[in-house]
Amino acid sequence: MIIYTPGGEVSATLMRAGRAAGTPASDAERATAFGESFAYAGRYEVRDDTVFHSIDIASDPALVGITSTRHIRLDGNRLVLSGPDFTAGTGRTQKIEWRRAASP
Repeated sequence: MIIYTPGGEVSATLMRAGRAAGTPASDAERATAFGESFAYAGRYEVRDDTVFHSIDIASDPALVGITSTRHIRLDGNRLVLSGPDFTAGTGRTQKIEWRRAASP
């Protein structure tokens, strides 16, 4: 889930597809559940076809204070964000496709 507010705030929560449901029963299961999810929030700014997320809080404390750069592609009710990995120098890229939720 990703939420953008008119006031410039962003919040993103992700989890791996197929993640097990239910309450983890052991420390190992809790660690696995934590490793299969990710969340952050902060401010955003859009310039041309790029959005910049300035991260204020995150489930990974190493990301607090960084600004991620994501290229924007809109396709109907889908938003595709792509760009370099959060960790500089890895050479990895990320591509995440979001689908607009239906209105209640």
